Amino acid sequence: KGHNSFLRKNLHGKIFSAEPGNLYNKHSYKYSGLANAKTVDIRAEGDAIKVSKKRSKCVNQPAKSVASGVSKKSGRRVLRSVAKEVAGYRPDLKAAAVARASAVAKSIRAKQAA
Repeated sequence: KGHNSFLRKNLHGKIFSAEPGNLYNKHSYKYSGLANAKTVDIRAEGDAIKVSKKRSKCVNQPAKSVASGVSKKSGRRVLRSVAKEVAGYRPDLKAAAVARASAVAKSIRAKQAA
């Protein structure tokens, strides 16, 4: 009780989470990718950004339970599309999703420059 395999504890008392679907990597119910029926996950896939959403209808079918799309647009266009997509699905996670997409886009740019 009070622990899972995704929990990461910091030396200074901060608790993080490494679970998929957690946009801020924060150990809290609101951002949890395991506890919520609707979750959003944003990752880099090559030179593109992959946005995955958990489908609440197909919980018992793991192969169909995640709907994902890949966006190869430029920086601000990706942020706009992510904001629109998440605002219709989980409006409370819109700011977190845009921040995560921005960080992923920045890491892609840094990798391309090197």
